[in-house]
Amino acid sequence: MASNFSSLRSSRKSLLDKLTEEVKKDSQKGGQDDRFWKLSVDQKTGIGYAVLRFLPAPKNEEIPWVRVFSHAFQGEGGGWFIENCPTTLGNRPCPVCKSNNKLWNSGIDANKNVARDRKRKLQFISNVLVVSDPAHPENEGKVFLFKYGKKIHDKIMELIEPQFPDQTPTNPFDMWEGADFKLKAAKKDGYQN
Repeated sequence: MASNFSSLRSSRKSLLDKLTEEVKKDSQKGGQDDRFWKLSVDQKTGIGYAVLRFLPAPKNEEIPWVRVFSHAFQGEGGGWFIENCPTTLGNRPCPVCKSNNKLWNSGIDANKNVARDRKRKLQFISNVLVVSDPAHPENEGKVFLFKYGKKIHDKIMELIEPQFPDQTPTNPFDMWEGADFKLKAAKKDGYQN
């Protein structure tokens, strides 16, 4: 037992060096999770392009996406509140949603605007295979998590349940008969679209 204590005491410096190295790595990433893929856009033109293939649901899962609700708004003191909404996990109460309901039901326009700014945002997360990523070719052929919004999810749903009778329903999450998803981004009215 004494030798373990001596060993621990003598390795303090190397443990501190390892911790320092990990802190530097995390700060360089900026809190970014390497499991997630994100489209890179050219800083000057605002244009980005990639080809993805949505993957089937993981083992023991039925649906190939996860729905996540979140809140992101600036508070009165200038700080930001950015958190997942507890309603993502079912019928758990959310203090922000509860407060928003009170503000909305007050009937006062200013309160309604605050509630609008603080409303929950819906996003989806799926597994994707990166087919083409011109900005980061090292990502090609790798599987990542991909977080996307309602617009992209609506396009997926249009493939699954086409609007017109001349269109054939397609499972975009089918590895063999699915569809490549061409993700194109450009600046529109000063915002990424």
